[in-house]
Amino acid sequence: MSIKLMSKAWELDLSQGEKLVLLALCDHANDDGVCYPSQAFLASKCSMSYRSVINQIKRLESCGILTSERRQKAGSRQSNSYTINLNNYQSQCENSAHANFAHANSAPTNVQNTTELCANSAHSFKEEPSINHQLEPSDISDGVIPASQAGVPQKKTTQKKSQANPDNVVCWESYARAYRNRYGVLPAANQKTRGQVAMLVRYVGREVAPSLAEYFLSHNGSWFVQCRHEFGCLLKSYQQVLTDMQRGEQMTQIKARQTESTQSNYEAAKSALAKLRAKGVA
Repeated sequence: MSIKLMSKAWELDLSQGEKLVLLALCDHANDDGVCYPSQAFLASKCSMSYRSVINQIKRLESCGILTSERRQKAGSRQSNSYTINLNNYQSQCENSAHANFAHANSAPTNVQNTTELCANSAHSFKEEPSINHQLEPSDISDGVIPASQAGVPQKKTTQKKSQANPDNVVCWESYARAYRNRYGVLPAANQKTRGQVAMLVRYVGREVAPSLAEYFLSHNGSWFVQCRHEFGCLLKSYQQVLTDMQRGEQMTQIKARQTESTQSNYEAAKSALAKLRAKGVA
């Protein structure tokens, strides 16, 4: 998250949709303005349709404050890379009226939009290194746009890739950010963890799952700490963690023993009082 960019973005004179998408991008950008969240994730985060997010991104690009670049890693299509440059906004706005008029009168009717032209250019793909500082949406699920939909020829395969569930993506990214904040590394994302995330979302609901996954990394239960807060531990003990989160307290092993000891003392005192009452002493 870039606080510097977010603070400046609030001051820009943009439409509601443009500002919401810009703030979401700033929330995932570093101070250089670089980020690459998936469009499915942005749609979920901004409560917009997939098509609406694409339209808002195009408008931000036309204002000059956002540029996007298509990426790939080891030949596999990745989410777009976005670069935010809010310093371009003022100079762009001064000439916006003239630029829009000139474009409307000079552009041929059969001109393709920028996205389509970039999609059909082989050099528009940026090969990414194997190590990166941000969480790849493709490491969570197969929810990126297939190359065939982006205008790039693709070999026919018998197996179709499933579309990513935005709710699962949001839940995993919340968990992964909290995991990195605690341990300094990202958790392993694979088919097993994707299935576990989907189950947690079904168990507690899409509204609760992201905050529960994030809270789990702050829980200091001995078993959780010993297992390095593996996601499977959260799935097995989701009711305990959910109760602790809602009550604002953590039931650790030490606290459980203290509670058990208190209860045992109470039962012993209760039994002794009953015996005294039976003898007519109390």
